[in-house]
Amino acid sequence: MSTMHKAVATASGYTSPRFSGVHDAFESNLRNGDDIGASVAVYHRGELVVDLWGGARDTSGTPYPEDALHVGYSVTKGVMGLVLASLVDTGEVDLDAPVSAYWPEFGAAGKDGVVVRELASHRAGLPAFDEPVTKADLADWDGCVRRLARQEPAWYPGIRHGYHALTLGYLVGEVTRRASGKSVGALLRERFAQDGDLQAWIGLPTEHNDRVVRYQDASPTPGIGAFLASAANSPGTLTHATFNNPVVTADLFNDPAMWRPEIPAANGVFDARSLARLYSSLVDGPLRTISPTTVNRVRRQQAHGPDEILVDQPTRFGTVFALSSPRQPMLGHGSLGHDGLGGHLAFAHPESGITLAYLTNRAIPDPTPHTRLWRLLSAVAAAL
Repeated sequence: MSTMHKAVATASGYTSPRFSGVHDAFESNLRNGDDIGASVAVYHRGELVVDLWGGARDTSGTPYPEDALHVGYSVTKGVMGLVLASLVDTGEVDLDAPVSAYWPEFGAAGKDGVVVRELASHRAGLPAFDEPVTKADLADWDGCVRRLARQEPAWYPGIRHGYHALTLGYLVGEVTRRASGKSVGALLRERFAQDGDLQAWIGLPTEHNDRVVRYQDASPTPGIGAFLASAANSPGTLTHATFNNPVVTADLFNDPAMWRPEIPAANGVFDARSLARLYSSLVDGPLRTISPTTVNRVRRQQAHGPDEILVDQPTRFGTVFALSSPRQPMLGHGSLGHDGLGGHLAFAHPESGITLAYLTNRAIPDPTPHTRLWRLLSAVAAAL
């Protein structure tokens, strides 16, 4: 264990007595070196019961700040799911309507029968761009959605599923934009940040750049596991295309130039307490804004089992949200949320009223769930 880890292996913040085990688990992660710096927040039926941060901002030992922000990577998908759920709740989006009812151009190349629910559950057959795309191209919203609209699906939509790592944000985001006239990032601020205190953006204002804590252990395949290393050496596969056009690693969004555009599958920027608060919109309590009926609709299983892209990791999805599975159990049956490249996690478990967000600056290359998350989740479960 490094001296740096020993020096910062304490947590700051607040934990209610009932959830004191979360404090112990969090400090254990820091003490063991499983985390360099991290934050975790838990709400219970709309009340903040855990708000912890600690460790180091970077490998030099700079203390991890109370106001730290993190790029969420695929945790951003869950936040996009909240935005879509809000539009479903108000009747602005019908999950059973054809995508082309909102986005006529999408109906090209045999996609006219794809419905929103299929598109939003990784079943549309568009996991990768079929034209070369650079890192800079990801900032060109109109260019990306035009590419996807004219593209032929890689499989017959609806019958299989495969993780749409980057493309899901453009696909779902364009439906929400056509339905509402506003981007996912604008809808997030408009519908969930009314009091102005929410530290959550898809499209980060540059004045907050200095608060962003970057991944420190950004190995070539963090959080993805052996299949990505294999796919990197297997050109011509869908997995290779998904994660190599452009190359997806933790370093991709360590670049401040990638924080300002809206890439709603991957580049949301959050603090842990705001993420957990966002998910409280799904559970009973003073922060609920999305009806139980809509919550049940978006957490209804749409895809499960072998994943065409994550070839060694079976996955399970509702509408945008990942659902509890052996890969990511969260708090068990009924949980909905999303993990993020390298170890982030945010979710709700409506039955218990728990919402949790965990953000870290140490990208671990092992497949999820990580030991550090097991400790935190076990401590939360023990308090219930």
